[in-house]
Amino acid sequence: MRLSWRDVLATVLVLAAAALYLLWLDGTEVLGMSSARSIGIAVMVLGFVASVTAVVYGVGAGLLDAPKLYLALTSLLGLGALVAGVWVLTVENEAMLGALVAATAILWLMSTIRHVRIAEPRAKGQPGPPALGHDMEAHGARKEVR
Repeated sequence: MRLSWRDVLATVLVLAAAALYLLWLDGTEVLGMSSARSIGIAVMVLGFVASVTAVVYGVGAGLLDAPKLYLALTSLLGLGALVAGVWVLTVENEAMLGALVAATAILWLMSTIRHVRIAEPRAKGQPGPPALGHDMEAHGARKEVR
């Protein structure tokens, strides 16, 4: 299994978000953050940056060609994470903070598995779908005009 630097960075960011949440659950104040709202802000920022780093970068290079079920599930989870995050920010709900962290972790896991599955055929020297974040034309593939 080989991860791109973008996936490694996303992994570090999601692990940092999970660590903040677990420390908060334990009652430990980290960097002056002691409320569900402040941890929620940190988790939302870390999750957003992880998403931009590993997922959004690949939109033009194959993300929209992903299976429709994958796109539907990740879209619903992303929407759920957004709703949970807004809920945490407005009413400081601890259960919604847990939901936000869980949705963030599941989204990270799903995208990382997908990225590994895309990269595996290439690592074995077999043709595979274009890697996320790479221009298809730069790798000899032609774009079809319909």
